[in-house]
Amino acid sequence: MIKKRRFTALKFALLLLSSQFALATDFSFTGNFTQDSDVQLFNFSLASDSSSVIIETLSLNGGVNAAGTTIASGGFDPYLAIFRKTDGQWFYSTEIKNKGDEAFIADGPLFAGNYILALTQTDNFRADDHLSDGFAYALGLTSFASIAFTTNGGGGSGHWAVDIKNVDSADIPPIPTPAALALTLMGMLSWQLSKKIAKKDRFTRAAS
Repeated sequence: MIKKRRFTALKFALLLLSSQFALATDFSFTGNFTQDSDVQLFNFSLASDSSSVIIETLSLNGGVNAAGTTIASGGFDPYLAIFRKTDGQWFYSTEIKNKGDEAFIADGPLFAGNYILALTQTDNFRADDHLSDGFAYALGLTSFASIAFTTNGGGGSGHWAVDIKNVDSADIPPIPTPAALALTLMGMLSWQLSKKIAKKDRFTRAAS
């Protein structure tokens, strides 16, 4: 009888574990950039901590995406960056990769929560540690070749393809209105400012 209860408990634990993994899904996205400085954002979420999230591009060298679609080669040299959605804090990005390679993220674990993934080309890297800080080109930190999408070994085309694998949901957010975008940026900046003030207060109290 004891053995039977233990076996039932084990089966229940395995059922719970398998149900968590069953929720994980692969999402494939494709599109086209028209300018070197374009940035495409994606939302994705995890219901629980995970070490199995994989994010990869396919349009520079081509391949078959998670949806089974053959993606042509010849796109631009890609760059990916992950930010927390709650505060825009940078989490991980692909600054260190070989020229002419696809961008690939598989480092974990990622904690349960909501994230923003940014796709752009390699030279248009994140400017700092928050999404609200923007990207290099808009701040004058980089320049591009006279022929679009050819920097850093890109193939000269603006087409892109991204797979976000083993997550609970993923989508492309709607383009915000200028007013909504301004409010979002103000919220992120206020959060950063409050953190700096709190840190300064702690330092002042410790010094007194």
